[in-house]
Amino acid sequence: MAPNPVMPKGMQVDSLKRIFKSLNPEVGVDVVDWEGLVSEGLSFDQNRTELATKPETNMYKWFITKEEERISKKQAKTDLEDKLDYMLSAVQPEALEDFKKTFEAYVSDYSYRLERDLEKGKLLRTVKALEKEITSKPKPSEQKEIARREIQEQERTKVRMTDDLKTRLKRLFEATYTKETGKSPSKFLPEFWTELESQISLLSYEEEMKAAVIDLALEIVGREEARERLKKKELERPPPEKPPREVRIGLPPEEEEEEFFITAPPAAFPVYPEKPFKTELYPNRSLTASEIDDIWDVFTEAVYMCGKKPDRYLKEFNAWIENFLFDSWEQVKSNYQDLIDNVCYEKKIALVPRAPPAEVIDELIHWITSIDTIEEIIDNKKVMRKPETIEEVIDKLEQMGKPGVPKSDVIAAVKRGWKEKAPNYVIVTKQYLEKLIGESLL
Repeated sequence: MAPNPVMPKGMQVDSLKRIFKSLNPEVGVDVVDWEGLVSEGLSFDQNRTELATKPETNMYKWFITKEEERISKKQAKTDLEDKLDYMLSAVQPEALEDFKKTFEAYVSDYSYRLERDLEKGKLLRTVKALEKEITSKPKPSEQKEIARREIQEQERTKVRMTDDLKTRLKRLFEATYTKETGKSPSKFLPEFWTELESQISLLSYEEEMKAAVIDLALEIVGREEARERLKKKELERPPPEKPPREVRIGLPPEEEEEEFFITAPPAAFPVYPEKPFKTELYPNRSLTASEIDDIWDVFTEAVYMCGKKPDRYLKEFNAWIENFLFDSWEQVKSNYQDLIDNVCYEKKIALVPRAPPAEVIDELIHWITSIDTIEEIIDNKKVMRKPETIEEVIDKLEQMGKPGVPKSDVIAAVKRGWKEKAPNYVIVTKQYLEKLIGESLL
């Protein structure tokens, strides 16, 4: 049997630590579990090859250059030959020739296995690197889908809000509502125009605008169906039982029998809103038609109770409730109570508009100054044009529920939009904005 001289495991660990430290000076030797990874049955170079190919250690350097690799292999063969020569010195002269042939065959086999293991280690590292690269990349089908989406996104063109687009969106809203209910949505057109002016018109693509209009129509349908179900339940309630009449013998009394009256409970202020206030695009909204109707019923009864006619205060109701942009249901309740105090108790409470965030003001100013938002009547025809002065921009902001914006804030918002390349300013010329604000844009 051929001898198998193997360096003791402790010596191999010490030598491997020195090599690892010289090739990886920035990493401590303790990052490798030497006792667990070094095999006692393998030679020094076999263990070194194994360490270079194992997942726990193949991230580190084992051979810096081809020359270092060649010297390492040569040194391994020299060490083995020295060990075999030492073993031959103890062999009897008559058996020396046989042992020499056996050792030469062993050295040749060792050299072959050393080369093979080293090449195998390189191949394993290459394969693992390729596997990692392949798994990190999306599949061909996923790549095609990603590329298709990118192309579609690039081909999509941003649109500006025009009268023709407004008409098409209005028809889409009416068609969606009528398809779902079989009724006309004329009652909800004010809510549609408010949503269109404040939120939908700020979207960049026509597909997004159409989707938002459909969602709005379906949301209104859902609310109205819920209201109808509630009314139906109230109508289905059995009437209150009349108290039994006393049976009397004789002629009925001359006076007429008194009628029984049941006092209707006063209308209560709605506890919850029908839709949320804070959305991803805007932190406020106007009330829906159903919410306005409910609050008007409560307002009407309260004003009658204090001896006044509610119709005379329709203008105040519109200012405080219907045309106001709210950010919470609590603010709706607060405005309503202040309105009642003004009407019934003649308190002089001023209507304080909510201070909107600066980023919302910026978006509205960019929208107002990028498309035809100013309405004029020329020869009995409505004509739309861009604002020509800062005052017209401020008036438009007030119409949209953002009063009290200083002129300096409008100019600053225009400058920020031009500097940050706001989406609305893609279709606006620099000369127009400079003429509008009376300053140069850097």
